[in-house]
Amino acid sequence: MLAKMDYLENNIVVERGQQRQIVVLDDTEHLQANEEFCDIVVKENAFLEMYRIQNLDDTANLKTHIRIHQERDSRVHFVVVSFNAGDLRNHIEVDIDGEGCETKVYGLYLVDKKQHVENYLKINHNVPHCSSDTRFKGIIDDEASAVFNGHVYVAPGAQKTDAQQNNANIILTSTAKIDTKPFLEIYADDVKCSHGTSTGQLDQEAMFYMRQRGISQANARMLLMYAFAADISNHIQIEDLHETIDDMIKRRLRGELSACDHCVLHCKKPVNNGY
Repeated sequence: MLAKMDYLENNIVVERGQQRQIVVLDDTEHLQANEEFCDIVVKENAFLEMYRIQNLDDTANLKTHIRIHQERDSRVHFVVVSFNAGDLRNHIEVDIDGEGCETKVYGLYLVDKKQHVENYLKINHNVPHCSSDTRFKGIIDDEASAVFNGHVYVAPGAQKTDAQQNNANIILTSTAKIDTKPFLEIYADDVKCSHGTSTGQLDQEAMFYMRQRGISQANARMLLMYAFAADISNHIQIEDLHETIDDMIKRRLRGELSACDHCVLHCKKPVNNGY
């Protein structure tokens, strides 16, 4: 195991016109610090595609702080998938400071037992003519708990902003908990912004429909949960990584993936990106 530090800092710059893929794997065996900071600058007309995969044991605590600064005509595509952790807290903030930017942030969390995961997300639309799409989904089982706190800020003068935010959760037991707070703060009048949240159990009508067609209750339950989760994982655009995460989601929903054995991300073809 790598030597443990109190905190870890990283600085990343995607230069003008560049395209960069980054994959970060958080697993218990290779966890370097309990708190991590990452500052990212995406310069003019650049594209950052970033994935963070988290699978920690039930005793692990991790706080991540990711700050992204976007310049004119840049694009960001960020996906975080959290499978396990004792206490996991992700803080993501994006400053959109150049016109023509596109920002997409997606998240999926699957927790059970007494695990706890929090996602804090803030998108700052500081200039006009930009768009953002943020979507987080969670499946919470047993006595696990989750928090989603989403904040979209539209500055005075940031006209023609298109900002969409949504959080959806499936609660599988009466003891599972979710605290969700999507929030819009808008100081411009020519914008297209929306936010929403939903929390509930598995769709009983869909369950009944599948049971009537000979699908067992266990398989119907699995199919519904997988379809719910795949809405986020399908945004993973690296084919080998998508296949691996897709397999991990299925294993997780079957209860087979509870903690890392060294690194559980045994990709069919190694993914060498990361920091």
